[in-house]
Amino acid sequence: MDVTWPLDVDVVVVGAGIVGARCAEQVAARGARVALVDKEADAGREGSGRALGAIRIQGRHPAEIPLARAARDRWADEGERGDFELTWGGNAYLAREPAEVPALERLAAEARSAGFDVQLLTATDAREILPAATGPFSHAMVSAIDGHCQPVKATRHFADAATRNGAITVYGTLVRRVMTSGGRVTGVVTDHGAIRARAVVIAGGVWTPHLASTAGVSVPIMPVSYPLAETDPMPPIFTAAVRSARFSGRQRPDGRVVVSAGLSSRVGHALSPYDLRHLRHWAPRLLRFRREVRLRVDPGMIGRQLRAASVISPRTVPVPSPEPPADRPQMDRALEAMREVFPAMEPARLSTYWSGLVDMSPDGLPIVDG
Repeated sequence: MDVTWPLDVDVVVVGAGIVGARCAEQVAARGARVALVDKEADAGREGSGRALGAIRIQGRHPAEIPLARAARDRWADEGERGDFELTWGGNAYLAREPAEVPALERLAAEARSAGFDVQLLTATDAREILPAATGPFSHAMVSAIDGHCQPVKATRHFADAATRNGAITVYGTLVRRVMTSGGRVTGVVTDHGAIRARAVVIAGGVWTPHLASTAGVSVPIMPVSYPLAETDPMPPIFTAAVRSARFSGRQRPDGRVVVSAGLSSRVGHALSPYDLRHLRHWAPRLLRFRREVRLRVDPGMIGRQLRAASVISPRTVPVPSPEPPADRPQMDRALEAMREVFPAMEPARLSTYWSGLVDMSPDGLPIVDG
């Protein structure tokens, strides 16, 4: 879209991921003048477009359940308005080891207490829902109301809807600073010009702390890369999104199966002086999950920090963001674990590998603040 700078709107939404795109669409639908800004060339280029794509209530922390309930209802409504491969096939967590069962019993009970029909089934009963799961597992926690979709298509659906509702979408533009005056937000400064606004929504994923810092707000987010892969098209095997300690997956309408390493997934983290921030929050968590984190030094980020003379600043944010390294061996092991439970997956071959950046909070729960 051609833009004449400076812009003057009611609300600036920074970040065209799933949160930012949906926010811009909804605020514009209410009649506000909205600018949706992203440093990438299109919506859904980072974490939102690289996720597994499960839409689930089961297995959530109790604090998340009201938000998950509201989100699920809105996904159902939106599925009537666009094609982003939305499938209501349910969600199943398969437990192979007896030690896993008590945690599933607790999670299922918490979901039922919130009014959701989440059941813990024996393997025999679960196979009525997942007949292809002929391999070894003992129990399955099953929610019939959950689903899955294609994340990049869904994100761009909402970004396009924001444009149709009148939002100005500005891609390839880095927001460098939140403007304030008299203790109030007055807009943002980008690398192309200023956008005046009465409110700014920062939905920048792993880059949120960098922009928030320009307004004096400290956000304890740690970026980690989560690996995934996808097979060539397969015959229909399961409609539910499936999870276990060793694999997760969903099958797309065209037969391709998206695979991750499940709850035992080993995430990546690129080390730089940025990690010294909020060290008191992260050191205990890193020690606890040290076997699930693969560390590497990030010379690119270190160089940007040196040039900016700061460990946290929009000047350290890469444009465009580099693709995190894909963990092919881990995905190959996840596929092998999936084959053990779903022998029909034996002919499957992984044809695409990638990683997506995840904005991890200290307790693993969403951060919503104003």
